[in-house]
Amino acid sequence: MKKILLATALVLVPVGAVTTVQLSFVSAAQAAASLGDLSPMIVIVTDVQKSAATGDFAKAATRITDWETAWDDAADKMRPLNKGAWGKIDDASDAALDAVRAKSPDAATVTPALAALLAALNNPTGI
Repeated sequence: MKKILLATALVLVPVGAVTTVQLSFVSAAQAAASLGDLSPMIVIVTDVQKSAATGDFAKAATRITDWETAWDDAADKMRPLNKGAWGKIDDASDAALDAVRAKSPDAATVTPALAALLAALNNPTGI
C-alpha cells in the first residue's frame, strides 16, 4: 500500500508542477491578448518607422496621426480590458507622438520612441 501511495505521489507532484507552470503561461498569454488584435496598429507604427528611417518626418507625422486616431478610437473598449497593458502602450504612444511631432524631429529621438511603442504593442504586459 505504501508503494502505491509513493508511486502516486511521485506521479502527481511533477504533473501538478507542470500544470501550474502551463497555467501561468496561459494566464500571461491571455493578459497580452486581452486588448484584442493589435496587428493593425502595429502596421501603422511600422509605417511610421519606415518613413522616419528615410528622414521623411512629414510623412511620419501624417501617418502617426492615423495611429493616434486608431488608438483613441479603440481606447474606450481596450482600457477596461487591461488597464496596465493599455497604460503601458499609451505612455509609449505619448512619447512617440511627441518625438515625431517635435518642431525639429530627429532620428536620435524618433527612432527609440517608435521602437518603444512597437515593443509595447508587441508585449503589452511586459511578461
